[in-house]
Amino acid sequence: MPFLSADSLSLVDIAMLAVIVIGLPVEALFNLKKARLELASGKPGVRIKHYTQTILLLWGISLPIIVLWASGDRAWGLLGFELQTGPIALAGWGLAAAMCLFFVFQYASIARSESARQEFRHGLEKNPNMSNFLPHTDAERRLFNVLGISAGIAEEIIFRGYLIWAFALFMPIWAAALAALAVFTLLHLYQGANQLFGIFILGALVTLVFLLSGSIWPAIAVHIFVDVINNQTIWKARAPASPGLQAA
Repeated sequence: MPFLSADSLSLVDIAMLAVIVIGLPVEALFNLKKARLELASGKPGVRIKHYTQTILLLWGISLPIIVLWASGDRAWGLLGFELQTGPIALAGWGLAAAMCLFFVFQYASIARSESARQEFRHGLEKNPNMSNFLPHTDAERRLFNVLGISAGIAEEIIFRGYLIWAFALFMPIWAAALAALAVFTLLHLYQGANQLFGIFILGALVTLVFLLSGSIWPAIAVHIFVDVINNQTIWKARAPASPGLQAA
């Protein structure tokens, strides 16, 4: 097996896949309890610490993938960095737009209705793990937006672009997409087991956007949009009933 290859797995790819498919889930499971206890403690700066660590981790994996791709002289279209045309590709962009409109509608509903905000807050209270992870100060909210943008770019490169490409070398594209989606879903266990189904469905929709469009760009766009607007929706829903939230 070559150290680098333009069109097949190389030794560097094997190492990268081991980090993503084995290393990340093991690290996440090993540190899950510790991270939850830290976030539940409410100590100053603990969420800033976790957001920063996650941002660095995401870029620490996605940027080496870009370097690997360039060093191996691989076609960028294989990673999804090309725009495709045709009705199927347009359907992918249309699905991305429909997803964005859904979350815009959700934000608008929360913004104009106190009863909707109360219902939303009650839903968050049922999942203390996720609630503890969400921003409690304005400084945390701003960094959480940076986290959302970073995740929108880096996670799409890792889980939609790279993993699907690698898995598809050995299995049908639909199976490769499901395998990549399974890894993506498992790595969101920190949000609580009861959130995994919703994460799987949302991840499946973004995966479908990627497969239909043949491009990583609409997947990145919708991922960033959903993460950022959900942050704003959650902030809007929590703030009225949470006088303890402070602007840092």
